[in-house]
Amino acid sequence: MRNIKFILFALATNVFTYAQEKAYVSLFENANNVKYYKYAGKRKAYYFEYFDNAKKKIDNQNYYTRYRTYSSGRIDTTYFRKGEKNYYHLNIKTNKESIVLPVEPKLNDTWFESDNSWSYKVIAVNEKFKTPYRKFKGCVKVNCKQILDRDKHKAKEYFLYYDPQFGYVGNVNSKGKILTYLSEQKLNAKEGEVIGNK
Repeated sequence: MRNIKFILFALATNVFTYAQEKAYVSLFENANNVKYYKYAGKRKAYYFEYFDNAKKKIDNQNYYTRYRTYSSGRIDTTYFRKGEKNYYHLNIKTNKESIVLPVEPKLNDTWFESDNSWSYKVIAVNEKFKTPYRKFKGCVKVNCKQILDRDKHKAKEYFLYYDPQFGYVGNVNSKGKILTYLSEQKLNAKEGEVIGNK
């Protein structure tokens, strides 16, 4: 009986420890895990994010494959991996990696896109981000600025929010107006379950 209690305690401790770990970038290895994002002010504009069940090997690195399916019908594919100090995404056209976010972000951490087109800086590490869905607490806030004016269809400056439990939860423009936000997340979804009603 004593051994059983110890095993149960050990399991409970491991579950609690796992739940307390911070993961500002969510890398799901299960396509049944889906995030639903809305565009603020655009009632019918949205996108879904989900990951492939298998990793993809590119130049001896294993990447998680993330798909974004937009309400317009467009689909983006991005490759991510977690390194010792940073999360990275791979630009498949240039075959170069860029930092997405440090694994343990700290105030004033700064980095650049691999082609120096954007700069990023952590400007807050315990920020609140209030959306129509919920209020996120303990967020990392990242300032991102265009340097080369490469992406003419995008604004010159954004602020991104990463939650320790949900990962990326949304962004605002330079005036603080919400542009996109996480509206719903479903883990281990079963066939027939619906996401995107909120």
